[in-house]
Amino acid sequence: MMVFAWRYLPVFFLWLIGLSVLDNALHHISPPVESVAFLAFLPLGAFLVLLWHACRREYGADGARRRFVPWAAVLALLYCTPLLHTLSMPLGLSGQKLIYEFSALAQFAIFVVHARTWFKPWDWAWVFGATLLFGLILENGGIILGVFSEPGFLLYLPGLPAPLATALGWVNVLYCAFFAVERVLPPLPPVGRGLVCSGIGLCLDIPFDPVATRLGWWVWEASLDAAVWGVPVINFAAWFWALFPYGAAYYLARGNGGLGEGKRLGWFVAGFPVILCGEFLGVVATLFLAGDRAGLAVMQKFFSSLGLP
Repeated sequence: MMVFAWRYLPVFFLWLIGLSVLDNALHHISPPVESVAFLAFLPLGAFLVLLWHACRREYGADGARRRFVPWAAVLALLYCTPLLHTLSMPLGLSGQKLIYEFSALAQFAIFVVHARTWFKPWDWAWVFGATLLFGLILENGGIILGVFSEPGFLLYLPGLPAPLATALGWVNVLYCAFFAVERVLPPLPPVGRGLVCSGIGLCLDIPFDPVATRLGWWVWEASLDAAVWGVPVINFAAWFWALFPYGAAYYLARGNGGLGEGKRLGWFVAGFPVILCGEFLGVVATLFLAGDRAGLAVMQKFFSSLGLP
């Protein structure tokens, strides 16, 4: 059992993060963030789907159900325990922030160790090089655009407004997504893999952000309407458009057999501006279709500050 859990650790990570967010929202924040009581079933659902496929891959079609049912039953029951009691043990804001910050660093370190179980030599550069760079651009870019701020953390890279923990968080999420599409799920085309990346990211983010917003881990621009579970719509649009094009482009680049691995990586990183422009246009289009004038106004304010119409 322990060998199976370690081999498929990124799958179990979805379960653990969902459980910790659910427990924190209901029992360590006053007043509780009650919306998370049902939002937290998203990471549980994603976990159960991936667990089923992991069992099929590990034990074959015949043994999958026999192994899946005990795992699913026990872990689903444990997952629901925060819903079964009313114990309240609120934690201070500074303590909450430190726990989050060091847990993100610890998760990154654990994934670096776990990567040794399945990475090929160039995978390290793609995931802990290119993807980390992209996460740094995304997180700091959101702050520079004026959408949110992330004050009061302990560790920042020199000259950057985003804390190290939130940039590493993008790598942590994408590591789980990459593992799912490469080691758990059936073969998918690059677009399908990109959708899996965005789906896993949103399953983790949708219950997480109401808690993070309540605790002030990120502070939204004051004009943004907190329209969905206390979180601006622009957040969820940005998560989808950050992960889907990146995941699809990542696997398109990796599948280009006409170039060597180093050249593929180089061209992929050089293409970041194109990917980012596509993501930005996707967010703007989503905000327009959703009628989120406040989100569009934030974007317009940024470009006006640059002297652009």
